[in-house]
Amino acid sequence: MERDDLALDGLLRELARAPQGDDEAFVARVLGGTRKPASHRPVILTAAALLIGMGVLFAFPPPPATGRVDFRRAACLVPDATHMRILMKEPETGRLLLLGHAPIDAEVRVPAGAPLLLQALGADGLARWTSPDFIRVRPSSPAPASVLDPRSARSVEFARDVKPILDQHCSGCHAESDLVRAAVKPFEARRSPIVTQTHALLSDSERLQLALWVDLGAPGRP
Repeated sequence: MERDDLALDGLLRELARAPQGDDEAFVARVLGGTRKPASHRPVILTAAALLIGMGVLFAFPPPPATGRVDFRRAACLVPDATHMRILMKEPETGRLLLLGHAPIDAEVRVPAGAPLLLQALGADGLARWTSPDFIRVRPSSPAPASVLDPRSARSVEFARDVKPILDQHCSGCHAESDLVRAAVKPFEARRSPIVTQTHALLSDSERLQLALWVDLGAPGRP
């Protein structure tokens, strides 16, 4: 006999031995015993899927909202500018971070809602114009453009980035306080003696580092 035939035969034998008048109750008990218990597998699978989804969100958070910004207005103000420098104010400390650079005729995507400061740069890499106020851009739909990631923004520190240059090239003849005072007004490296009148044999990268420090507001001045 096949398995189903054997099961049916066994059921009929049990039914024959059951008390008379109790057939329906007997069949109900037998069938109830053959039903599979409710499986918790779907619930477990659903919970596992939710946990995996949450883990993916934590491991790969969605990118921050961005907005578009172009520099055509600044290009009109500073016709000889070649690039735009984008600075971002750090929320915790208020210091300026270098977010990135872009050609003056480019369109880029920047963090939406973040306070940004724009500087138009000449071909020599020095700021020719700094926006008088911070700007904030609204979120906008994605579009083909370079994205400036705030996670890549960097600071320029006096002790780390400027002092070693001064110690190597300038401190033998000048007091550090005089050198720092020569920064004159922040955001004006083009007019700063520490950049324009330095007689030491600075490399181009070192001179641009000093200029960047001044153009970022000479942070960390002693």
